[in-house]
Amino acid sequence: MRITKALILIFAVFLFGTTLQAQRGRGSGGGMGTMSTPGIGGVGIPSSPSPETTTRTTYSELQFNDKLADKLKTLLPQGVDPHQASKGFLELKEFVTTVRAANNLKVPFGELKHKMADGSSKELQKAIHELKPDADAKAEMKKAGEQAKQDIKESKQS
Repeated sequence: MRITKALILIFAVFLFGTTLQAQRGRGSGGGMGTMSTPGIGGVGIPSSPSPETTTRTTYSELQFNDKLADKLKTLLPQGVDPHQASKGFLELKEFVTTVRAANNLKVPFGELKHKMADGSSKELQKAIHELKPDADAKAEMKKAGEQAKQDIKESKQS
């Protein structure tokens, strides 16, 4: 089962790389300069955001407003689209909490996301412990959760 997931993930990263390379060749993709490698699971083709909502259907990605997307861009590695990075998460708060935890602990978002089997808070705590064994995973998760709650609240204010 894990081998199948790993192969699918490798294929998705390869497919994205090919698509990104094709976009760069056409002159689109966000400007000049270098783009840091965001890690597995943290890459994606930019998509257009929809009105703010925290619901998700089987066929769509998490949706959030532009204000929150702009905030998340400052916390994610350069060039990573928050809408694409949110794929695989069922709840907006879980996604933002994971972004915050990665940023607070100075670990690559893609690695943290990859270690989380189902995107739940229990898996986040386990992933934090695996990547930063010396950190208090429970406290870091709580801190990131409070930051995420505040980020979401602020994004809804005018």
